[in-house]
Amino acid sequence: MNIMLKLLLAVSAITTMWAPAAVLDVSAPEAKFVFEGTIEPLCKTSSGNNNSSRTLQLDASQQTQEIGTLDVWCNTGENATTEYSSANGGFLVANNTQNSKIAYTLDIGDTEGVDLESGAYKHIQATAAGTGSTGETRATLLKITPQSNGLNEAGTYSDTITVTVSPN
Repeated sequence: MNIMLKLLLAVSAITTMWAPAAVLDVSAPEAKFVFEGTIEPLCKTSSGNNNSSRTLQLDASQQTQEIGTLDVWCNTGENATTEYSSANGGFLVANNTQNSKIAYTLDIGDTEGVDLESGAYKHIQATAAGTGSTGETRATLLKITPQSNGLNEAGTYSDTITVTVSPN
């Protein structure tokens, strides 16, 4: 038992001798604190003052008509990617008993003739975006061209386009 006590005291003494040496080796006249955080890439969009429905001219003229502006802001300093999808598969659909349809094409800024009948359209790295800490957006004009022929069935025709914006 005496041998065990001596061995325990010896180990304790050796451990105690090393502990102050370790503390003394890391002390210095200065301290440094390193820290960091991450702000993930982000884009925001709104339809600005375009919350009300637009009345379209649906006749044989097939006139291109403004439906609103898309306002975009990103914290990346780059243009955004936007994806456009139609609730009615790229058609204006009437509220009549036939659910009559009129096809249309979409213009996104300078990009003309986008057809949403085949599904969503991705406008890659092309939609202008505002930047900076003040949050000013940049606007992209959206227009549609109804493919009406002036002989379409009576009714009120409509569609909803949903735009999803993402950073590059």
